[in-house]
Amino acid sequence: MSLPEKTIAEITLIGTGGGYGESIVAHLGNHNWIVIDSCRSPVTKESLPLTYLKNIGVDVAKEVVLIVCTHWHDDHILGISDVLRECLNAEFCIAAAHDKKKFLQLMELDYEKVEIEVSNSSTSEFQMCLGILTERTQEIKRAVQDRLLKTISIGSNRKCEVYSLSPSDYTLRKFDQELSALMENYQSAAKKIPTGTPNSKSVAIFLRLNSHGVILGADLETSKNRNEGWSCILDQSQVLDRVSSLFKIPHHGSENGFCDEIWNRFLDSNTISKLTPYNKKQKLPQPDMLNKYVELSKELYMTTLVYGDKPKERTKAIDKMLKKMEYKVREVKFQQGIIRCRIDILDPKATWEVEPLQNAQKIEKV
Repeated sequence: MSLPEKTIAEITLIGTGGGYGESIVAHLGNHNWIVIDSCRSPVTKESLPLTYLKNIGVDVAKEVVLIVCTHWHDDHILGISDVLRECLNAEFCIAAAHDKKKFLQLMELDYEKVEIEVSNSSTSEFQMCLGILTERTQEIKRAVQDRLLKTISIGSNRKCEVYSLSPSDYTLRKFDQELSALMENYQSAAKKIPTGTPNSKSVAIFLRLNSHGVILGADLETSKNRNEGWSCILDQSQVLDRVSSLFKIPHHGSENGFCDEIWNRFLDSNTISKLTPYNKKQKLPQPDMLNKYVELSKELYMTTLVYGDKPKERTKAIDKMLKKMEYKVREVKFQQGIIRCRIDILDPKATWEVEPLQNAQKIEKV
């Protein structure tokens, strides 16, 4: 694996089997990289986007200029504190919370629960990120709908831009109300924080790469309320000014992340799409949705295939020993896949060169 040239954009999706997470690393020209979300190997505990960048020769301390955490789910945030710690030149971006004091107070309350092992590990990640930013006296950049997060100059009035497409003002107001209710009801130290899904607050990203467009859907879902989710982007976005040719399908290809209007209005007929599967309690994507994405895309890629339910067989001796010791063993279903896409930023007629690496595969109709 080698570094892209200065005028070559790269959008690389890193995913794992078993629901261990996903991350995107992107080169926006002139050795400027961004990292969107993070995931860890359950075996080595290393942050996979950091490992990828170092393996291809990126100086992460200098060349990573923006880190985006799209939402508060373990499969999108684990290891992000490691990314922030090593990427000294990067700004840190999360979805905006209007009441900063309430948000930080809630973080502290939940972090205290780590000692009794009932807290989500994502809370620890955020707490560590806040500590790093405090040491650096660095502010958090907050993502809202249609906010310009970063501009990279390529020369001769050519540039690449990073925009957040969500969350909407309506979603953020709901978030403030949710925080207030949680803090009022937060009593028992052994009580886990009851929250709604963070997917409605997920940060979808639009990359304007000179004349090319890319939409990165994170886990953003559709909603019956057109003031949030994909419907709000369709109705209110002022930055989606072109069709895109590369699409990271949201929420592991699930039905609640599918929006046909996005495909009809903002993705062209030659769209390259890619996604990561989910393989815990619910298997995503389901076959009918996978077929739908195959039909809509020029080419569809997945970082890994969805596993079957049958675990690996163990010998009777091992089973007997585990039973005697009263141990419960869960199989770690981990396979890493990488989908690397590159395009010439300066050539408006250029098309994406796609390279599936490790366990990633091109998907045909199933």
